[in-house]
Amino acid sequence: MQSNSTESVRSLRNLYFVRTVFQVIWAAAVLATVSTQPNVASILLIVYPLWDVACTLYDLRTSRASGSARTSQVVNALLGSATALGMALTVFSQPAYSIAIFGAWAFGAGLLQLIAGLIRRKQLGGQWAMILSGAQSTAAGIAFVLGGLGGKFHAKDMGGYAIFGAIYFLIGGILLSRKLSQGVTEPIKV
Repeated sequence: MQSNSTESVRSLRNLYFVRTVFQVIWAAAVLATVSTQPNVASILLIVYPLWDVACTLYDLRTSRASGSARTSQVVNALLGSATALGMALTVFSQPAYSIAIFGAWAFGAGLLQLIAGLIRRKQLGGQWAMILSGAQSTAAGIAFVLGGLGGKFHAKDMGGYAIFGAIYFLIGGILLSRKLSQGVTEPIKV
């Protein structure tokens, strides 16, 4: 495996593991505060897309993505920033709208993650979990938009969304760890 490729895989693996831990902690914090401290839970909802933006920017810097991979990451960072702003403007006054905004972001970010997973599968391998995660995020996004506008989804539902994402990131990190330990030059076929 080339040094650049090894560093890209190692960086991505580490990012996946950090995202796993953050998402589990975030989900637990939302579930713990949503009933007793709704303002804290509301702030946590705003933090989530901002965290995704930070992870995307880190990934952009370390992966040296180019072409459509870079474009999808830049669009994802812009989308996450706009989502955090939209949620900040609605979460305290119109919580259902903030859930719908989160859903629109989950839909768009899921599509972009699906694209990135497909591109990286060819380049790095071991991305099937990210491809599934992108597809699930897209479907969850639709449900959050419809449920939020209908008043059927609440902040606590975001905790489950984050936990599923954490599981996918954990699997992705394990697959990339396996690739690093094998020292293979071909993508992992899973």
